[in-house]
Amino acid sequence: MGPLLFILYINDLPKIINTTSSPIIFADDTSILFTHSNLPGLNRNIDIVFKTLNKWLRANQLFLNFKKTDYLHFTPKKNMSVTLKIGFNNNFISNSYYTKFLFINMNNTLSWNIHIDLLVKKLSKACYIIWHTKIYMSAFSLKMIYHAVFHAVMSYGIMFWGNSSQSYIIFRIQKKVIRIMEGCGCRVSCRNLFKKFQILPLISQYILSLLMFVIQNRNFF
Repeated sequence: MGPLLFILYINDLPKIINTTSSPIIFADDTSILFTHSNLPGLNRNIDIVFKTLNKWLRANQLFLNFKKTDYLHFTPKKNMSVTLKIGFNNNFISNSYYTKFLFINMNNTLSWNIHIDLLVKKLSKACYIIWHTKIYMSAFSLKMIYHAVFHAVMSYGIMFWGNSSQSYIIFRIQKKVIRIMEGCGCRVSCRNLFKKFQILPLISQYILSLLMFVIQNRNFF
């Protein structure tokens, strides 16, 4: 009952700050998005919302943990970073260049390098698991393990990072695990192996995920 009661306790928070910002609440994780065409207007909106937020916290006997709160300024270029002062009663939240939101790691330029680096570590461990279990498993069981420990990690959030310039690194690891499942050398083409195991290559999985999102959310388009 704890998470449900907490959500009921704070469910009026978005209503008081959604005029100049876009609040997103998932369980006990709250994010507030701001967009503006110029920096002074952005600072003004942030200041208004932050003061309103702190008043709401005091009225509900809650306190903002400034050590666990930070802000991320999204910019199209690395040389456009701007330092903002966001605080209340001489307490300021710190600037961060990357954050983790629902297990998606993003930086302030949305280059996805950090997220892909972490994916490489997770998927390499999955390759190791499949390599060690291959001799004990049938082809059917091995494919089930692939979907459990590799595909589930690779496909999560692929709509966001699947078209990045670094996604080819993940595709290399996917071809590696396919070769491990087949038991062939590193120079063997994977084109027929993907067909044999009925597994979509990374770019095909990316396109499929986009199409499924469009179909499931037609009202957005």
